[in-house]
Amino acid sequence: MTYNPQIPEWGEKYLDKQEEKLFNYHKWLSNTGIKTGLISQKTDQQIWDEFIVHSLYFYKIIEELGLEKRCIFDLGTGGGIPGVPISIVSNTKVVLVDKKKSRIFELDRLIKLLNIKDVLSEEKNAIDLINTKEKAVFTLRCYLSTSSLIKEATKTLKKSNKLNKNTYLVSSSKKNKIKTDKMFHVKQEKFLINKNDYRFIDVITSM
Repeated sequence: MTYNPQIPEWGEKYLDKQEEKLFNYHKWLSNTGIKTGLISQKTDQQIWDEFIVHSLYFYKIIEELGLEKRCIFDLGTGGGIPGVPISIVSNTKVVLVDKKKSRIFELDRLIKLLNIKDVLSEEKNAIDLINTKEKAVFTLRCYLSTSSLIKEATKTLKKSNKLNKNTYLVSSSKKNKIKTDKMFHVKQEKFLINKNDYRFIDVITSM
């Protein structure tokens, strides 16, 4: 398969800003990411589309919601997805969260290699963060489904009896039709990752 590092029109401004670092991150995922088991075996094109382009749409949503000044917690980050691409193209503080020490070790090395600012990695339990943080943005690409995330966040709201004003961005699918209820507003974003393929992100906010 021919590797074509394209990006849809919505993301051209991000590629223009930090093209070299995004390419270097792609190279790191293709080599170190696969060798260390941070990501599964994939083609260069799949890594670009699914991990780089897909990740950048998370930040597009954050920008559109005016949440750039809030701290972003990338839960179950693995190889830094979507947190690393977000940190490359923005000045937003990003915390890469994973419970495995080996992943945190590799991410610390990556941060130094790419020389990216306002990003750090932490070995923590993601659920604990969901239960304690306020006015934060959480990104979840594979860690929890929308329904599971809402169950966890609902527990927190019921215990505290107050709104934490967090925003959750969760990778989703076309079939995932979670209805807004009295506690959470859910909106599904549909976007192109290349000329032909669409992906989905659920935007969840407390009411």
